[in-house]
Amino acid sequence: MLLDLVKKARSYRRYDPTKPISPETLAELTEAARLTPSAGNLQRLRYLAVTDKSEVLALTEGVKWAGYLTDWDGPGESEAPTAYLILLSPESTGVSQIDVGIAAETILLAAAEKGVGGCMILNFPREELTERYKLTGKYKIELVISLGVPAEKVELEEMKDGNVRYYRDEKDVHHVPKRPLAEVFFTPNRL
Repeated sequence: MLLDLVKKARSYRRYDPTKPISPETLAELTEAARLTPSAGNLQRLRYLAVTDKSEVLALTEGVKWAGYLTDWDGPGESEAPTAYLILLSPESTGVSQIDVGIAAETILLAAAEKGVGGCMILNFPREELTERYKLTGKYKIELVISLGVPAEKVELEEMKDGNVRYYRDEKDVHHVPKRPLAEVFFTPNRL
């Protein structure tokens, strides 16, 4: 059921680096994203796969991972992702951020179906990556998605006292508070 898949498509930040993501799997995830709707059917997004171990580790060290986990700087080499997909748009035209969101969530859903986890990352060294991948004058980086076999447990829970901050408990389980359905779902006579 789709709802079960949505529950599995969490933001994972710790991975099993001994289980690499194959180029075929990355192509399948990109295929799923490629087939999603896009504004005006312009299909401007492009996908850059990063799988070289040294590149993956450099990217892992350069991004910012979890703003609410102030005592954690991100995964070390023993918990690093094994791949990234970098979503690009033509520098000359850009892309609708709605398209980016649709494609990114589709990638995470397709990944979850395969037992792969990921995390959408917006806090990354844009200029450094633009230079590293020779994108200047061609493409703008819209989003970075880390990918790998999850090595952490993530649990959804009902939000308490309006607190949206995710956290890790004493057993290192990652908890993600979610607003109750009654708080976010309205009908016209109940606004």
